[in-house]
Amino acid sequence: MLRLPRHELLRPTTVDEAVTLMAEHGERAMLIAGGTDLLPNMKHRLYEPEFLIALGGVEELRGVREQDGGLLIGAMTTLTEVAESPLVQERAPALAQAAAAVSGPQLR
Repeated sequence: MLRLPRHELLRPTTVDEAVTLMAEHGERAMLIAGGTDLLPNMKHRLYEPEFLIALGGVEELRGVREQDGGLLIGAMTTLTEVAESPLVQERAPALAQAAAAVSGPQLR
């Protein structure tokens, strides 16, 4: 069984806090969102950060909204949220359809 290397998990709640943590820890830290790619790579020792900065609690990074005539999709918005967003369905139906077709429900 492959195990993750030792690391400290940091959980910021704002973008400013996440940026501060990245600045403080520099190359010893990595950001983690869903972890689909990062965690297996860590298990295979492709990455061995001392600190993981988890973005899941940063509400500023979630959601779909209109901005400057376009759509702004937050970095922590799930593919399911994109696919089901009335705004995306109305303004970018191909994007909604594509988001619904990615992988399975557990990863979306």
